[in-house]
Amino acid sequence: MPDIKTKIRNLIPRKVLYFYYLQSASKACRPDLKRRVYDKIYNNSEADKVKRDLTLAYHIVEKGLTMPVPRPGFGKSVVLSLAETIFIYQKLNLPPDELEFKQSVSVLKEYKEFHEKINFQLDPEVQRKLQLIEEKIKIPEGLKQIRTSREEYFSDINKPYDLFSKSRYSVRNYTTEEIPLKVLYDCIDLAQKSPSFCNRQPTRVHIVKSTEKKSQILEIQNGNRGFGHLAETLLVISSVISTTKDIHERNENHLNGGIYIMSLLNALHFNRIGACALNWSVSDDKDLKIRKILSIPGNEVVLMIISCGYVPDNFTIAASPRKRAIDITTNHLD
Repeated sequence: MPDIKTKIRNLIPRKVLYFYYLQSASKACRPDLKRRVYDKIYNNSEADKVKRDLTLAYHIVEKGLTMPVPRPGFGKSVVLSLAETIFIYQKLNLPPDELEFKQSVSVLKEYKEFHEKINFQLDPEVQRKLQLIEEKIKIPEGLKQIRTSREEYFSDINKPYDLFSKSRYSVRNYTTEEIPLKVLYDCIDLAQKSPSFCNRQPTRVHIVKSTEKKSQILEIQNGNRGFGHLAETLLVISSVISTTKDIHERNENHLNGGIYIMSLLNALHFNRIGACALNWSVSDDKDLKIRKILSIPGNEVVLMIISCGYVPDNFTIAASPRKRAIDITTNHLD
């Protein structure tokens, strides 16, 4: 027998219920929206924001250096922007030993060395900025991009967890060899052991092998230039909204999805498959396009795309240095 609440709800017109829940959702989400808007308008934490800008730019240059075929002179506007942000960082008198600053300077030096090695004449403005950084900034170099082989890259997949975990990197170079569906299902089954809120298991995986659909999706995602077309398979990860009970569980789809995606990336690595997580923070019109391409139901939220494939004999991976535990930890011991 339906309880009294269900009976009452069944008597209320759907339209009225819709606007009631919309109002409730707006009220629940407002504090988070206000916090985010406040940060953009009033928060004067210049250090955090300039380090954010350094990381966004240097990682783009890192990726350019690790492309299967790096394009000579790539990323002029990003390189110039990164150089300017380095100078801003200095003007703020921020510590020269911070990871973001060291890696930014190091990546630009590596960018310059790459073009000198292939005897490519860079744009005069780019040359001037790179020369200025080389002359004015004397700090220990950060990490350079890693040239590796297939056997070396997967050498730790059966080692203890610490070695296995540290051995996985985003890979942006793939062969045309087909990944069998059985192998992909094995990876997905492993990821199914990911923690899930009350075991509701909201995550869904859309396996995309169609050449046409892959091309359409990658064009929408627009963060895979230079390597996306090589992906033998795309995995589109989504999460079922209907598994949440109310608006207070609004973050669970993304939280559970994030845990699941990391497990899936590790499972792919364990099965000797290279993979790269592609961001899906997009506008509504792009989200609607991918839903149409894959016929994704309206009650699923798209979380991320993973490009994957078997790797060639030799390839390059981005260094992408990580902060230390002590850099991101606050201890509450008393």
